[in-house]
Amino acid sequence: MLGALGHAPFIYFLSAFPPPSIVPNPNFLRFSLMAISARIAVIGDVHGYWDLREDSKALQLLQPDLVLFTGDFGEENVELVRSIADLKFAKAAILGNHDAWFTPCFSQEKKDGVQLQLECLGENHIGYRRMDFPQQKLSIVGGRPFSHGGKAMFRKQLLSARYGVKDMKASAKRIYETAIGAPEDHLVIILAHNGPTGLGSRADDICGKDWEYGGGDWGDEDLEQAISKLKENGKFHVPPLVVFGHMHKELTYGGQRKMIVVTADNTIYLNGAIVPRVTSYSGEEGKVGGNFTSSETSCTQSVSRGTKRAFTVVDISDGKVDKVTESWISVVGDETSSDEANLMYQSGISKC
Repeated sequence: MLGALGHAPFIYFLSAFPPPSIVPNPNFLRFSLMAISARIAVIGDVHGYWDLREDSKALQLLQPDLVLFTGDFGEENVELVRSIADLKFAKAAILGNHDAWFTPCFSQEKKDGVQLQLECLGENHIGYRRMDFPQQKLSIVGGRPFSHGGKAMFRKQLLSARYGVKDMKASAKRIYETAIGAPEDHLVIILAHNGPTGLGSRADDICGKDWEYGGGDWGDEDLEQAISKLKENGKFHVPPLVVFGHMHKELTYGGQRKMIVVTADNTIYLNGAIVPRVTSYSGEEGKVGGNFTSSETSCTQSVSRGTKRAFTVVDISDGKVDKVTESWISVVGDETSSDEANLMYQSGISKC
C-alpha cells in the first residue's frame, strides 16, 4: 500500500476529455483491470469527530492507498477541514449539507465558511470533478456537493454560482460527463455526500428516510440518473463502487441502517456514515472538549484514555471489490491495534 507516499493524482475538470470515439480492445482492458489492487479507507460523516494525530496513527495501521471523506465535517468548521487537508495520505473529499450550514450564497464582501473550506481542501475537493490515480489505476468521480437528500437541491445558489448547475438534470449531466473522461483501464469510483435514489424506501434502507413514519426514498435522483446513463454507455465506465454518507447508521428511533447494497449488475453502494465515528474507552463518545481537530487539548485528553475510531475499509483485488469491512481501530498513546472488524461484504459471500 502506498499510504502517505502515494503519487499525486491527476486532476480533471468537467469535459476535460470528450467521450472516447473508439472503443479499446476489450481483451486488453480486461487484462489491465485484473491488475488493479488497492485499499481504500472511507471516513463517513465526521461531525466533529476528528483528530489529525490520532486518525493519522490509525490510518498508518490500516495502510490505505487512498482515503475518501463523505463530508459533513461540522457546521462550516474551517479549522477541522484545514486539519483534514493536512492529512499525509492521498485523499479526496466532498462537502456535505452541514458544511454549508450558514451560507445560502457566496459572500461578496468577505470569504465565507464555504469558500474557506473549499480553499483548504483545494484540489482534494471532488465535487463535480475527477481525480485520477495512475499508479492504482483508480478514478474518483465527485457527485453534487452540499446535498441533503430528497427532491429539492440544497444550496442552489452556491451550486449555480460555483458550478453553473441549476437543476437535477444539469447536475446529472455534470457527473456523467466527468466520469466518461476517465482512462479506460481505470476503475471508476463515485464519491458523493448522499447516495442515489432507487435503493429502497424503508426507514432502514441505505438511503431510507428514518425520521418520518412510513419512510421514503431520500436519495439523490441526479446521482441515480448519472449512474444509469454510465451503465447505458458501456461497461468500461460503469462504477463498481459508489461511496457516500449522510444517512447515519444509527436510526432516529432505534435500530441500524443497511449500509451496503450490491445490485444485480454487481455495483456496490457503500454508506460510510458511522456516527459518531469515535468513542472513548471510558464508554463515552469521543468528542472531548469540543471538536477533534489538531488542538493540543483534545489530543492530550484523547491520548490519555484511548479511543476507538471507525473506518470502512474497501479492499480491491484483481480489478474488483474483494472485501468491505467496518474497522474500529484502537489508539492508546502511540499504540494502535484493530479493536473490531465487521465483515460487510466479501466477493462471492455477500452479507448485505
